[in-house]
Amino acid sequence: MKFILILLFGLAVLLPIKVSAEEHGAAIDTVSDVASVDELLDRLAIASDEEEASLLAEEIWARFLNSGSASVDLLLQRGMEVQAMGELDLAGDFFADVVEFAPEFAEGWNQRAKLEYMRGEYVAAMEDLGRAIELQPRHFGARTGLGLVLERLGSPEGAYQAYLDALAIHPFLDEAQAGIKRLEKQVKGRAL
Repeated sequence: MKFILILLFGLAVLLPIKVSAEEHGAAIDTVSDVASVDELLDRLAIASDEEEASLLAEEIWARFLNSGSASVDLLLQRGMEVQAMGELDLAGDFFADVVEFAPEFAEGWNQRAKLEYMRGEYVAAMEDLGRAIELQPRHFGARTGLGLVLERLGSPEGAYQAYLDALAIHPFLDEAQAGIKRLEKQVKGRAL
């Protein structure tokens, strides 16, 4: 059944996606000539301002979203699209295929964790975020997601640490900064 759905989605937009994927690949090749993802992450950690950090993060996200396989990238893209349209079951099918076909692709696990978080499946989300972080230890999005999950599970100290870890990688990350502000008094206590 999943294969039929994938085939139908692929056939419906095969030409535009092929061109888009080729353009996407060319853009990533251009970026990769500049720096590796690790070099970009190193630069992000010491970014001097929000604008520089934003540009670096955009390049890093382009890398995080590229599995190296056009088929897997298509499955991920479709999953993200249908999730945005509220088709959570179908998105779950796409993300399940992504992690099955590319178990070493951190972003597949991260995207599936986002879906699980939306569904209130916090333990499953935490497991998938753990796998994403294992594969890409400096995945600031997964670390921020882990903070959100830990907050929902009632672990403010763990969430606070996850946000701190995300900020060590991306010091201008709004979601992590907001998490720190939400939890700081609770974790560190009130000043006397």
